Amino acid sequence: MKVELLVAGWSPSCRRAEAVWRQVAHERAIDFEVVDVDQPQGQALMQRLQLKTIPALLIDGQLVAIGVQSEQAARAILDDPQRNTRP
Repeated sequence: MKVELLVAGWSPSCRRAEAVWRQVAHERAIDFEVVDVDQPQGQALMQRLQLKTIPALLIDGQLVAIGVQSEQAARAILDDPQRNTRP
């Protein structure tokens, strides 16, 4: 399972989401990457997924959540990645 978090360094919400996901990724020892939307890789993902809101969470290349999750919600998403929490 590859988990990617799309963020922007200037966004307080993204910084909160990154802290949550780094903690959960450490607990679960998952393949986790933070992708900056101001860099080419992040811009390409934003376009491909037609996203206008960050932070956004991808698991194995599929969008599964937007916004900041609690640690409990992050763990639940990892336990059931088919659960889509996109608004």
